Amino acid sequence: MISEPAKKVIFWAFILNTVWEFVQCGFLYGMWDWPFLKATVWMWGAVLGDIIIVLGLWRATSMLTSSVHLEPRLGRKGYIVLFGLSFAASIFLEWAAIFLSLWEYTSAMPVLTIFSYEVGLSPIFQITVLPALSIFLASKGTKISRV
Repeated sequence: MISEPAKKVIFWAFILNTVWEFVQCGFLYGMWDWPFLKATVWMWGAVLGDIIIVLGLWRATSMLTSSVHLEPRLGRKGYIVLFGLSFAASIFLEWAAIFLSLWEYTSAMPVLTIFSYEVGLSPIFQITVLPALSIFLASKGTKISRV
């Protein structure tokens, strides 16, 4: 069973990362020649992966800041830890994806060169900022209505 705080974080992670992925992929990633089914599966797979990343970073931050309960409230120390973990994770995950040739960038993607591989700044920004924003919005008491 998924806790109410986790449902809120998942909700916001889904909304924010779906918008982010669909906006940036149109011009920052070389996907235009992919078959429709492949592109669709990769896009929704990316969103699901983003949600898992957010939950993992949230859990790691909660453990490192000695938070007994997984509440979406972190406090200043929690957000500092979360941003640090998220930034490190963003560089590692995007570098690994490029190293494994999971996707490629268009010339519009601003990049950093890390260990001889060009890593996109957009996904680094996404994985650094959106987990904190998801948790922050979830902590604002938003009710998720049941359908």
